[in-house]
Amino acid sequence: MVGLSFAQGTRAETLHDAIQAAWALDPNSRSAEIDMQAAHRTANALDSWFPAGPTLSGEYFDDHFIGSHVGYTTYQGGISVPLWLPGQGSASVRNALADEAVARARVKVERLATAVRVLDLASTATALTREIDNLNAVRGMLSKVMTDTRRALRAGEIASADQDAVVAETEDLDSRRAERQQRLETACAELETLTGHDAIPDLMALDGHVLSSAGLVLDPARDPRIVMADAISRGAGASYELARRSYMPDPNVGVQVSRQEQYGSPWDTQIGVVLNVPLPSAARNTPMLMKEVRAMGAAERDATLARRKVTVEYRQTRSQLAAALDILRHSRATEAALDDRAAHLKQAWRVGETPIIEYLRARRAALDARQRASQADVIWHASMVRMMLMAGQTP
Repeated sequence: MVGLSFAQGTRAETLHDAIQAAWALDPNSRSAEIDMQAAHRTANALDSWFPAGPTLSGEYFDDHFIGSHVGYTTYQGGISVPLWLPGQGSASVRNALADEAVARARVKVERLATAVRVLDLASTATALTREIDNLNAVRGMLSKVMTDTRRALRAGEIASADQDAVVAETEDLDSRRAERQQRLETACAELETLTGHDAIPDLMALDGHVLSSAGLVLDPARDPRIVMADAISRGAGASYELARRSYMPDPNVGVQVSRQEQYGSPWDTQIGVVLNVPLPSAARNTPMLMKEVRAMGAAERDATLARRKVTVEYRQTRSQLAAALDILRHSRATEAALDDRAAHLKQAWRVGETPIIEYLRARRAALDARQRASQADVIWHASMVRMMLMAGQTP
């Protein structure tokens, strides 16, 4: 009974609050946001006149170091800056912006994954709580039956086999309840890891009206996972374009000043322009381009697989919602019929018209129907929330 009090006493917050708390604590989401900020700052930095900072150079020559006393001395100094190759600067900015788009899409994907994880744990904990409640209700009924059978056994009105059947059924219920209680505490522990506390979000407070009021449009193309796959594909294309524009190392242009001095002669000063242009090389360019080509192929493959996976998941969620509602309707009807049958068999057993084993079987069948109804009730609520999450909305 301690475990049951724990399960009931922790249902204290909405699913929306639990998802928000999980987002605030999710390290993957924070890491993706940092990546997005870094990519944004990179794009701003690359939107500049030059691909890198200037280079200073200086040289000094003196014949005294080799023992000569002629007095030849030369001073040289210069400053140069690298230049963008044609189209390289804009390609670098587009590549950084593509990285920012990927990071922004990854933030949404991480939030979706976190929300789905919270939803799965909440639905698991809710289903287990309901199953425990059902087991406790039947356990209470069997406790009264056990009291009656003990009294009847002492009076010699029933055989010991009937008493053993009631004891076995009661022990089985206690065993099933203990197993579900252990699973419930595990789910609550995982919820505490995600949200900071072990409260079970109130999943059942949501109903079908939220779907109509939210105006959901289930379009797989708008799913964060497909958006990220497309962003990665575009980013691979931007990286390839940058590699294609970087067909050789950046050239450098600068100014150099040279002063020469000879003993007994005036200063001789020269000023000139220095230009360094490395030439293209297939040994450098081809591997760089082929690396980006492979990346584009892998990105397109992953985008296609993501579309297939998400499309199947959307259809599965819709069918799961419809099936759960259908199962719930039939299970409730079955539960009501089996409850009536169990009540009649209990009365028949009391008057000696039927053995107690028939009543126990009927009660177990009614319990199984109630468990199926509880499970279906949780599943359709969870499917509804999952559809909202995939549509980019938070319940």
